[in-house]
Amino acid sequence: MLKAFLKDRLLLIILYILNLASILLFFYLNVPANTEFFYPISIGMFLLLVYLVIDWLRYYPANSGVARQLRNQDAHLEAYTEEQKGFKELLSKTVGEQSQKYTELKEQNKERLYFLSHWMHHLKTPVSVIELIINKEEKTEALEKIQLENKRLHFSIEQGLTMIRMDSFENDFELKAVDLLSTLRKLINSRKREWIYQSIFPSIEFEEEQAIIITDSKWNEILIDQIISNAIKYSGEKDGNKKLVFQIERKAEHICLAIVDQGVGMPDYDLERVFQPFFTGENGRKYPNSTGIGLYLSKKIADKLGAAIEIQSELGKGTTVRIKWLAGKND
Repeated sequence: MLKAFLKDRLLLIILYILNLASILLFFYLNVPANTEFFYPISIGMFLLLVYLVIDWLRYYPANSGVARQLRNQDAHLEAYTEEQKGFKELLSKTVGEQSQKYTELKEQNKERLYFLSHWMHHLKTPVSVIELIINKEEKTEALEKIQLENKRLHFSIEQGLTMIRMDSFENDFELKAVDLLSTLRKLINSRKREWIYQSIFPSIEFEEEQAIIITDSKWNEILIDQIISNAIKYSGEKDGNKKLVFQIERKAEHICLAIVDQGVGMPDYDLERVFQPFFTGENGRKYPNSTGIGLYLSKKIADKLGAAIEIQSELGKGTTVRIKWLAGKND
């Protein structure tokens, strides 16, 4: 900061020294016999030093406060000079205006989310009614297809609601010990019809009886369910029987899950962007059901849960999604 202070006053210091030198030269030219330069220069430099010290004492508090605030640290801006007071007043005015705009935008966004959420909840009602009607009728191939599409619609509505709920994630978040095996079995059982319809055989590979992880059970289920949904969607595009393997592995203080599908896979150049919202890549141009939301939501949820997620894929052979959680203690 001292360097910046001296840099700001370099012109003043140079002009002061030139002025001092000019005065001494003037007196020397008028009285050549007078060769005493030491005392006038000492007095002049002493006065310059006194001025700089006083100026530094007025400069430092305000500028150190600015520096701390730029480092995102709490600091009070103390203004001593008229320039600093003007800057502080301008800053307060700008902050006030931006805070008001931010509050207005926040309220507008809150209102939009409120209406969007209500609208999506209303959509769930006809979807549930269709499901009830189908369950009461005798099963036919056509009805099973309608039921499958109805479930897909229900899943898309839930995805939309999950995106809305992400804004208030911290209000609905509770870390605790969760058995990953139980979670996987629950999610696999909830999609029995889809496994059969798409000719996919899910299996879990893990030798222990429990795989305890530290996470939020509800959000963690949503996270894994997004991956499973993608695996089913892109495995179903291939003919014949396919496998979906859930490989659990304990690594030091972590539990790792690899969800390995035998779907259509993705090209290498799409992998870097798969976690971006609404990115569907090459598969999005081939398969109309691609939304670009599932993996984006998975990454957002994983980040908030403190879990690591990565993806590998080979075009035509399948995709592997790996998730890593902090391990808990088994019962």
